[in-house]
Amino acid sequence: MRKTLAILLILALLLPLAAQADGPTVAILSFGQLPTNDVTEGAILDILESYGFFSADEGETLRSRADLDGEHIHIFWGSANFDLPTANLMVQQALDEEPDVLVTLSATVTQMAVNATEGMEDPPAIMFTSVFNPFEAGIAESPCIKPDHVTGALSTTPYEDLLDLMLTHYPYIETIGTIFNTSQASGVVGASEIKRIAEYWDMTVEAAGITGVDELIVAAESLLDKGVQAFVMPIDLRMDAAGLPILVALSNENGIPVFHPALFSVESGAALSAGFYSFYAQGENIGRILAAYLNGQIDLAVTPILEQSSEAIGVNLDAAMEQGIDITPAILEQADVVVEDGESTVNERVSEQMRAAGEIVPLDERMPGDEGFLFFLQSQGCSEERIAAEQAQLDAQSG
Repeated sequence: MRKTLAILLILALLLPLAAQADGPTVAILSFGQLPTNDVTEGAILDILESYGFFSADEGETLRSRADLDGEHIHIFWGSANFDLPTANLMVQQALDEEPDVLVTLSATVTQMAVNATEGMEDPPAIMFTSVFNPFEAGIAESPCIKPDHVTGALSTTPYEDLLDLMLTHYPYIETIGTIFNTSQASGVVGASEIKRIAEYWDMTVEAAGITGVDELIVAAESLLDKGVQAFVMPIDLRMDAAGLPILVALSNENGIPVFHPALFSVESGAALSAGFYSFYAQGENIGRILAAYLNGQIDLAVTPILEQSSEAIGVNLDAAMEQGIDITPAILEQADVVVEDGESTVNERVSEQMRAAGEIVPLDERMPGDEGFLFFLQSQGCSEERIAAEQAQLDAQSG
Protein backbone atom coordinates (compact mmCIF):
# COMPACT_ATOMS: atom_id res chain seq x y z
CA MET A 1 0.00 0.00 0.00
CA ARG A 2 2.78 2.43 0.93
CA LYS A 3 4.65 1.58 -2.26
CA THR A 4 1.53 2.28 -4.32
CA LEU A 5 1.00 5.63 -2.59
CA ALA A 6 4.64 6.55 -3.19
CA ILE A 7 4.30 5.80 -6.90
CA LEU A 8 1.12 7.86 -7.10
CA LEU A 9 2.86 10.72 -5.33
CA ILE A 10 5.72 10.63 -7.82
CA LEU A 11 3.32 10.73 -10.74
CA ALA A 12 1.36 13.57 -9.18
CA LEU A 13 4.54 15.58 -8.72
CA LEU A 14 5.51 15.13 -12.34
CA LEU A 15 2.21 15.59 -14.12
CA PRO A 16 2.02 18.75 -16.26
CA LEU A 17 -0.37 21.53 -15.34
CA ALA A 18 -3.96 20.80 -16.29
CA ALA A 19 -5.54 23.18 -18.75
CA GLN A 20 -7.17 26.14 -17.06
CA ALA A 21 -8.83 29.29 -18.28
CA ASP A 22 -6.84 31.59 -16.02
CA GLY A 23 -3.36 30.21 -15.39
CA PRO A 24 -0.79 31.46 -12.88
CA THR A 25 1.27 34.60 -13.47
CA VAL A 26 5.06 34.44 -13.19
CA ALA A 27 7.47 37.38 -13.31
CA ILE A 28 11.12 36.69 -14.16
CA LEU A 29 13.22 39.59 -12.89
CA SER A 30 16.97 40.17 -13.25
CA PHE A 31 19.35 42.93 -12.22
CA GLY A 32 20.80 43.06 -15.72
CA GLN A 33 21.13 40.83 -18.75
CA LEU A 34 24.23 38.67 -18.81
CA PRO A 35 24.97 35.65 -21.03
CA THR A 36 24.90 33.48 -17.91
CA ASN A 37 21.45 34.85 -16.97
CA ASP A 38 20.21 34.03 -20.47
CA VAL A 39 21.25 30.42 -19.94
CA THR A 40 19.63 30.17 -16.50
CA GLU A 41 16.39 31.77 -17.68
CA GLY A 42 16.37 29.53 -20.74
CA ALA A 43 16.69 26.44 -18.55
CA ILE A 44 13.67 27.56 -16.50
CA LEU A 45 11.67 27.91 -19.71
CA ASP A 46 12.82 24.49 -20.91
CA ILE A 47 11.41 22.90 -17.74
CA LEU A 48 8.09 24.74 -17.97
CA GLU A 49 7.68 23.72 -21.61
CA SER A 50 8.42 20.08 -20.76
CA TYR A 51 5.64 20.23 -18.17
CA GLY A 52 3.18 21.60 -20.69
CA PHE A 53 2.75 25.08 -19.27
CA PHE A 54 3.13 26.51 -22.77
CA SER A 55 3.50 25.29 -26.35
CA ALA A 56 6.58 25.26 -28.55
CA ASP A 57 5.33 28.36 -30.39
CA GLU A 58 4.74 30.14 -27.11
CA GLY A 59 8.22 29.06 -26.03
CA GLU A 60 9.72 30.84 -29.04
CA THR A 61 7.88 33.99 -27.98
CA LEU A 62 9.28 33.74 -24.45
CA ARG A 63 12.82 33.04 -25.60
CA SER A 64 12.78 36.32 -27.47
CA ARG A 65 12.09 37.89 -24.06
CA ALA A 66 8.58 38.89 -25.06
CA ASP A 67 5.82 38.58 -22.47
CA LEU A 68 3.34 35.73 -22.82
CA ASP A 69 -0.36 35.77 -22.01
CA GLY A 70 -0.91 32.08 -22.61
CA GLU A 71 -3.77 29.69 -22.05
CA HIS A 72 -2.08 27.92 -19.14
CA ILE A 73 0.37 30.52 -17.84
CA HIS A 74 1.21 34.22 -17.97
CA ILE A 75 4.91 35.15 -17.93
CA PHE A 76 6.46 38.60 -18.07
CA TRP A 77 10.04 39.85 -17.90
CA GLY A 78 11.94 42.59 -16.14
CA SER A 79 15.56 43.74 -16.24
CA ALA A 80 17.13 46.67 -14.38
CA ASN A 81 20.42 47.13 -16.27
CA PHE A 82 22.39 47.08 -12.98
CA ASP A 83 20.70 50.26 -11.76
CA LEU A 84 19.25 50.32 -8.21
CA PRO A 85 16.40 52.84 -8.76
CA THR A 86 15.37 50.98 -11.91
CA ALA A 87 15.46 47.69 -10.02
CA ASN A 88 13.21 49.07 -7.28
CA LEU A 89 10.75 50.35 -9.86
CA MET A 90 10.85 47.03 -11.71
CA VAL A 91 9.93 45.10 -8.55
CA GLN A 92 7.10 47.49 -7.69
CA GLN A 93 5.69 47.33 -11.22
CA ALA A 94 5.89 43.53 -11.13
CA LEU A 95 3.94 43.45 -7.86
CA ASP A 96 1.30 45.74 -9.37
CA GLU A 97 0.52 42.87 -11.76
CA GLU A 98 -0.32 40.67 -8.72
CA PRO A 99 1.86 37.74 -9.81
CA ASP A 100 1.70 34.32 -8.22
CA VAL A 101 5.49 33.91 -8.40
CA LEU A 102 8.51 36.17 -8.67
CA VAL A 103 11.58 34.40 -10.05
CA THR A 104 14.51 36.65 -9.17
CA LEU A 105 18.08 36.57 -10.45
CA SER A 106 20.72 38.30 -8.27
CA ALA A 107 20.85 39.08 -4.58
CA THR A 108 19.95 42.72 -5.24
CA VAL A 109 16.61 42.03 -6.91
CA THR A 110 15.80 39.20 -4.50
CA GLN A 111 16.44 41.41 -1.48
CA MET A 112 14.20 44.12 -2.94
CA ALA A 113 11.44 41.58 -3.63
CA VAL A 114 11.65 40.14 -0.11
CA ASN A 115 11.54 43.62 1.45
CA ALA A 116 8.62 44.69 -0.73
CA THR A 117 6.53 41.61 0.13
CA GLU A 118 7.46 41.36 3.81
CA GLY A 119 4.24 42.90 5.15
CA MET A 120 1.83 41.47 2.59
CA GLU A 121 -0.96 39.24 3.86
CA ASP A 122 -0.77 36.95 0.83
CA PRO A 123 2.61 37.58 -0.82
CA PRO A 124 3.64 36.00 -4.11
CA ALA A 125 6.11 33.16 -3.92
CA ILE A 126 9.72 34.24 -4.41
CA MET A 127 12.19 31.80 -5.96
CA PHE A 128 15.72 33.07 -6.42
CA THR A 129 18.80 31.95 -8.27
CA SER A 130 22.16 33.45 -9.34
CA VAL A 131 22.60 34.58 -5.73
CA PHE A 132 25.92 34.19 -3.90
CA ASN A 133 25.23 35.57 -0.41
CA PRO A 134 21.52 35.29 0.49
CA PHE A 135 22.10 35.22 4.25
CA GLU A 136 24.47 38.17 4.37
CA ALA A 137 22.14 40.09 2.03
CA GLY A 138 19.25 39.73 4.48
CA ILE A 139 17.17 37.50 2.22
CA ALA A 140 17.12 34.81 4.90
CA GLU A 141 19.00 33.91 8.07
CA SER A 142 19.73 30.30 7.13
CA PRO A 143 18.41 27.66 4.70
CA CYS A 144 15.27 27.10 6.78
CA ILE A 145 14.99 30.29 8.83
CA LYS A 146 13.47 32.43 6.13
CA PRO A 147 10.18 34.00 5.05
CA ASP A 148 7.61 31.28 4.36
CA HIS A 149 7.08 32.49 0.79
CA VAL A 150 10.76 32.42 -0.15
CA THR A 151 13.12 29.71 -1.36
CA GLY A 152 15.88 29.41 -3.91
CA ALA A 153 19.42 28.28 -4.55
CA LEU A 154 22.66 29.97 -3.56
CA SER A 155 25.75 29.61 -5.70
CA THR A 156 29.04 29.09 -3.89
CA THR A 157 32.06 31.34 -4.50
CA PRO A 158 35.50 29.67 -4.38
CA TYR A 159 37.58 32.51 -2.92
CA GLU A 160 39.86 30.10 -1.11
CA ASP A 161 40.53 28.10 -4.27
CA LEU A 162 41.18 31.27 -6.28
CA LEU A 163 43.74 32.48 -3.75
CA ASP A 164 45.29 29.02 -3.46
CA LEU A 165 45.63 28.90 -7.25
CA MET A 166 47.27 32.31 -7.21
CA LEU A 167 49.73 31.49 -4.42
CA THR A 168 50.63 28.06 -5.78
CA HIS A 169 51.70 29.44 -9.12
CA TYR A 170 52.71 33.00 -8.19
CA PRO A 171 54.28 32.71 -4.70
CA TYR A 172 56.08 36.04 -5.08
CA ILE A 173 52.77 37.88 -4.60
CA GLU A 174 52.71 39.01 -0.99
CA THR A 175 50.43 42.07 -1.07
CA ILE A 176 47.04 42.11 -2.78
CA GLY A 177 44.39 44.76 -3.23
CA THR A 178 40.63 44.35 -3.29
CA ILE A 179 37.89 46.88 -4.06
CA PHE A 180 34.25 46.47 -3.11
CA ASN A 181 30.96 48.32 -3.28
CA THR A 182 29.92 49.20 0.27
CA SER A 183 26.21 49.01 -0.63
CA GLN A 184 26.30 45.48 -2.06
CA ALA A 185 26.33 42.46 0.26
CA SER A 186 28.14 40.28 -2.26
CA GLY A 187 30.98 42.78 -2.56
CA VAL A 188 31.27 43.41 1.19
CA VAL A 189 31.17 39.70 2.06
CA GLY A 190 33.54 38.80 -0.77
CA ALA A 191 36.12 41.39 0.26
CA SER A 192 35.90 40.19 3.86
CA GLU A 193 36.47 36.59 2.75
CA ILE A 194 39.42 37.56 0.57
CA LYS A 195 40.97 39.44 3.50
CA ARG A 196 40.35 36.60 5.97
CA ILE A 197 41.81 33.90 3.72
CA ALA A 198 44.78 35.93 2.52
CA GLU A 199 45.76 37.07 6.01
CA TYR A 200 45.53 33.48 7.25
CA TRP A 201 48.18 32.71 4.64
CA ASP A 202 50.33 35.62 5.89
CA MET A 203 49.58 37.93 2.98
CA THR A 204 49.02 41.67 3.29
CA VAL A 205 45.61 42.87 2.09
CA GLU A 206 44.80 46.45 1.16
CA ALA A 207 41.05 46.99 0.78
CA ALA A 208 39.07 49.97 -0.53
CA GLY A 209 35.33 50.46 -0.22
CA ILE A 210 33.56 52.62 -2.78
CA THR A 211 29.97 53.68 -3.37
CA GLY A 212 30.02 53.70 -7.16
CA VAL A 213 32.04 52.88 -10.27
CA ASP A 214 33.00 56.56 -10.61
CA GLU A 215 35.25 56.11 -7.54
CA LEU A 216 36.99 53.01 -8.88
CA ILE A 217 40.03 54.57 -10.53
CA VAL A 218 40.91 56.70 -7.51
CA ALA A 219 40.52 53.67 -5.21
CA ALA A 220 42.64 51.44 -7.48
CA GLU A 221 45.36 54.08 -7.79
CA SER A 222 45.49 54.45 -4.00
CA LEU A 223 46.02 50.69 -3.66
CA LEU A 224 48.76 50.78 -6.30
CA ASP A 225 50.46 53.52 -4.28
CA LYS A 226 50.41 51.12 -1.31
CA GLY A 227 52.38 48.56 -3.29
CA VAL A 228 49.78 45.92 -4.17
CA GLN A 229 51.14 43.26 -6.53
CA ALA A 230 47.77 41.96 -7.69
CA PHE A 231 44.07 42.74 -7.51
CA VAL A 232 41.81 39.97 -6.19
CA MET A 233 38.23 41.08 -6.68
CA PRO A 234 34.97 39.98 -5.05
CA ILE A 235 31.84 39.14 -7.03
CA ASP A 236 29.65 42.23 -7.36
CA LEU A 237 27.38 42.42 -10.41
CA ARG A 238 27.36 46.22 -10.56
CA MET A 239 31.14 46.41 -10.29
CA ASP A 240 31.74 43.45 -12.58
CA ALA A 241 29.60 44.82 -15.39
CA ALA A 242 30.88 48.38 -15.48
CA GLY A 243 33.94 48.42 -13.23
CA LEU A 244 35.98 45.39 -14.25
CA PRO A 245 36.93 46.73 -17.71
CA ILE A 246 38.06 50.00 -16.07
CA LEU A 247 40.18 48.16 -13.51
CA VAL A 248 41.67 45.91 -16.21
CA ALA A 249 42.71 48.92 -18.29
CA LEU A 250 44.48 50.42 -15.28
CA SER A 251 46.06 47.08 -14.40
CA ASN A 252 47.35 46.66 -17.92
CA GLU A 253 49.03 50.07 -17.73
CA ASN A 254 50.76 49.13 -14.48
CA GLY A 255 51.54 45.46 -15.15
CA ILE A 256 49.39 44.30 -12.20
CA PRO A 257 47.39 41.05 -12.62
CA VAL A 258 43.67 40.82 -11.90
CA PHE A 259 42.26 37.62 -10.36
CA HIS A 260 38.49 37.14 -10.18
CA PRO A 261 36.00 34.55 -8.81
CA ALA A 262 33.56 34.76 -11.74
CA LEU A 263 34.59 32.26 -14.41
CA PHE A 264 33.87 34.39 -17.48
CA SER A 265 35.58 37.47 -16.04
CA VAL A 266 38.57 36.39 -18.13
CA GLU A 267 36.56 37.48 -21.17
CA SER A 268 36.49 40.98 -19.63
CA GLY A 269 40.23 41.03 -19.06
CA ALA A 270 40.95 39.26 -15.78
CA ALA A 271 44.12 37.20 -16.13
CA LEU A 272 42.91 34.28 -14.03
CA SER A 273 39.52 33.19 -12.69
CA ALA A 274 38.10 30.31 -10.69
CA GLY A 275 34.37 30.26 -10.32
CA PHE A 276 30.90 28.77 -10.56
CA TYR A 277 29.87 27.44 -13.96
CA SER A 278 26.63 25.40 -13.57
CA PHE A 279 24.41 28.07 -15.07
CA TYR A 280 22.02 25.73 -16.88
CA ALA A 281 21.74 23.38 -13.90
CA GLN A 282 20.81 26.20 -11.52
CA GLY A 283 18.01 27.27 -13.86
CA GLU A 284 16.91 23.68 -14.24
CA ASN A 285 16.61 23.25 -10.47
CA ILE A 286 14.61 26.46 -10.02
CA GLY A 287 12.44 25.36 -12.93
CA ARG A 288 11.74 22.06 -11.20
CA ILE A 289 10.79 23.88 -7.98
CA LEU A 290 8.63 26.33 -9.92
CA ALA A 291 6.80 23.58 -11.82
CA ALA A 292 6.16 21.60 -8.64
CA TYR A 293 4.91 24.72 -6.86
CA LEU A 294 2.57 25.70 -9.70
CA ASN A 295 1.21 22.16 -9.70
CA GLY A 296 0.46 22.53 -5.98
CA GLN A 297 2.87 19.81 -4.95
CA ILE A 298 5.32 21.62 -2.64
CA ASP A 299 4.99 24.02 0.26
CA LEU A 300 7.59 26.80 0.10
CA ALA A 301 7.41 27.31 3.87
CA VAL A 302 9.17 23.97 4.39
CA THR A 303 11.29 24.04 1.22
CA PRO A 304 14.88 24.92 2.18
CA ILE A 305 17.27 27.18 0.36
CA LEU A 306 19.60 24.89 -1.58
CA GLU A 307 23.32 25.26 -2.14
CA GLN A 308 24.80 24.70 -5.59
CA SER A 309 28.53 24.19 -6.03
CA SER A 310 30.72 23.98 -9.11
CA GLU A 311 34.09 25.32 -10.11
CA ALA A 312 36.00 25.86 -13.31
CA ILE A 313 39.19 27.76 -14.16
CA GLY A 314 39.57 30.49 -16.74
CA VAL A 315 42.73 32.13 -18.11
CA ASN A 316 43.27 35.07 -20.41
CA LEU A 317 46.68 34.75 -22.04
CA ASP A 318 46.41 38.18 -23.66
CA ALA A 319 45.62 39.89 -20.35
CA ALA A 320 48.29 37.90 -18.50
CA MET A 321 50.91 39.21 -20.91
CA GLU A 322 49.67 42.79 -20.48
CA GLN A 323 49.49 42.40 -16.69
CA GLY A 324 52.98 41.00 -16.30
CA ILE A 325 52.49 37.31 -15.44
CA ASP A 326 53.07 34.06 -17.28
CA ILE A 327 50.26 31.51 -17.15
CA THR A 328 52.00 28.32 -16.06
CA PRO A 329 51.59 25.08 -18.03
CA ALA A 330 49.97 23.51 -14.96
CA ILE A 331 47.20 26.14 -14.97
CA LEU A 332 46.70 25.82 -18.71
CA GLU A 333 46.24 22.07 -18.33
CA GLN A 334 43.43 22.70 -15.81
CA ALA A 335 41.81 25.61 -17.65
CA ASP A 336 38.22 25.26 -18.81
CA VAL A 337 38.06 28.65 -20.53
CA VAL A 338 41.05 30.08 -22.41
CA VAL A 339 41.20 33.49 -24.06
CA GLU A 340 43.99 33.94 -26.60
CA ASP A 341 44.35 36.46 -29.43
CA GLY A 342 40.96 37.82 -28.46
CA GLU A 343 39.22 34.47 -28.99
CA SER A 344 37.60 32.43 -26.21
CA THR A 345 37.76 28.62 -26.15
CA VAL A 346 35.43 26.79 -23.75
CA ASN A 347 35.79 23.08 -23.03
CA GLU A 348 32.91 20.61 -23.20
CA ARG A 349 32.38 20.47 -19.44
CA VAL A 350 31.58 24.16 -19.24
CA SER A 351 30.00 24.60 -22.67
CA GLU A 352 27.41 21.98 -21.70
CA GLN A 353 26.31 24.38 -18.94
CA MET A 354 26.25 27.32 -21.38
CA ARG A 355 24.24 25.56 -24.04
CA ALA A 356 21.48 27.34 -25.86
CA ALA A 357 17.99 27.02 -24.46
CA GLY A 358 15.31 25.19 -26.38
CA GLU A 359 16.46 21.59 -25.90
CA ILE A 360 13.12 20.35 -24.62
CA VAL A 361 13.25 16.97 -22.91
CA PRO A 362 9.97 15.00 -23.15
CA LEU A 363 8.28 14.68 -19.77
CA ASP A 364 8.60 10.90 -19.59
CA GLU A 365 12.37 11.27 -20.06
CA ARG A 366 12.51 13.98 -17.41
CA MET A 367 10.72 11.87 -14.79
CA PRO A 368 13.64 9.88 -13.33
CA GLY A 369 15.82 12.93 -12.74
CA ASP A 370 13.02 15.15 -11.49
CA GLU A 371 11.71 12.39 -9.26
CA GLY A 372 15.10 12.14 -7.58
CA PHE A 373 15.42 15.90 -7.22
CA LEU A 374 11.99 16.30 -5.63
CA PHE A 375 12.55 13.44 -3.20
CA PHE A 376 15.87 15.02 -2.25
CA LEU A 377 14.08 18.32 -1.73
CA GLN A 378 11.54 16.65 0.54
CA SER A 379 14.25 14.82 2.50
CA GLN A 380 15.94 18.15 3.22
CA GLY A 381 12.69 19.79 4.31
CA CYS A 382 12.49 22.42 7.04
CA SER A 383 11.33 20.27 9.93
CA GLU A 384 11.01 21.68 13.43
CA GLU A 385 14.20 19.84 14.34
CA ARG A 386 16.18 21.35 11.47
CA ILE A 387 14.90 24.85 12.20
CA ALA A 388 15.84 24.45 15.88
CA ALA A 389 19.33 23.23 14.94
CA GLU A 390 19.88 26.16 12.57
CA GLN A 391 18.65 28.63 15.19
CA ALA A 392 21.02 27.14 17.75
CA GLN A 393 23.89 27.54 15.30
CA LEU A 394 22.96 31.17 14.64
CA ASP A 395 22.73 31.85 18.36
CA ALA A 396 26.16 30.30 18.90
CA GLN A 397 27.67 32.42 16.15
CA SER A 398 26.15 35.63 17.48
CA GLY A 399 27.15 34.79 21.03
